[in-house]
Amino acid sequence: MALEIDTAFSYLSNSLKKKRLSHAYLITGEKGSGKDELVLKLIALINSQSQDNSLQDVISENVRLIQPESKSRRIKVEQMRDLEEMFYQKSSKSQYKIGIIKDADRLGEQAENAFLKTLEEPPDQCLIFLITSFPEQLLDTILSRCIKVPLKSIKKHIADNEYGNYLRGLLSEMPTKGSISDALSLSKKFSELLRSVKEDCEKNQDEVRKSESEKFSKTTDGKWLKSREDFHKAISHSRYLAERSSLFEVLISWAGDAIRQKVNVGFLDFPEHSQFTKLLSDSHTTDELLARVSALENLRTDLETNVQEILAIEVGFINAFTSSYVN
Repeated sequence: MALEIDTAFSYLSNSLKKKRLSHAYLITGEKGSGKDELVLKLIALINSQSQDNSLQDVISENVRLIQPESKSRRIKVEQMRDLEEMFYQKSSKSQYKIGIIKDADRLGEQAENAFLKTLEEPPDQCLIFLITSFPEQLLDTILSRCIKVPLKSIKKHIADNEYGNYLRGLLSEMPTKGSISDALSLSKKFSELLRSVKEDCEKNQDEVRKSESEKFSKTTDGKWLKSREDFHKAISHSRYLAERSSLFEVLISWAGDAIRQKVNVGFLDFPEHSQFTKLLSDSHTTDELLARVSALENLRTDLETNVQEILAIEVGFINAFTSSYVN
């Protein structure tokens, strides 16, 4: 049963007080369910300190954050070995060594297998938080060695942010029987939105890099800080890809709502926009709407390869949003 954040925190804090914490917890839930927040609250409690604002802020001698770094958005085996090395180092303080694996579903097979030994034979005072929205993508051998903490969603709908709101506005204005010109206009605005998303991701991650540099400049050498530049670039790109994927969910779910209204299914992803998706539903057959979904899914898959993004979006949107093409 999915839990509210406060309920989950209460259960785990009681386990800490009774000295019954497990060594590994799998924190699951949809995007926006508060997975990161729960981990931040627990680390603050464990370390008897004020709560940090982000997972990046908790990084310290005894706390490591592992997340997808490469452009393929995979967690590499080398990252997991670095985490294990930290677990087995002696600590001058009698406190937990904490590993946070964000987007744990992005663990590659080699990384998962390398991590199994630590899960099977964890060192003393070792605590691992695996965070994911897709636990089904993890190996059963990992799932069976973690305490599962599923969280309820606390956000209204997909891409519940300024980017998603803007895109839903664009879709509301899109003619139900779109022309090639309409599709190209939407593709241009969508590409401009993606450019803004990318710039925001780069700006936000650069601020994190600068903060990290100020924090560690006196305790580490310049070579290590230099190596972190590539790390932060990869994180920025990874977050951009995640936001892009979320925006594609908006596009697909919009058509999905039209299909649901076509077959009188009560649940809608965007009930506040039902008047617009109803118009779309009335203007197309079920097969046409399914073809739109298929075209958008194909475009999302193509963008995971080395295609030219803007050109691929133009072609994909013509296929998805032009009536003569969706059949």
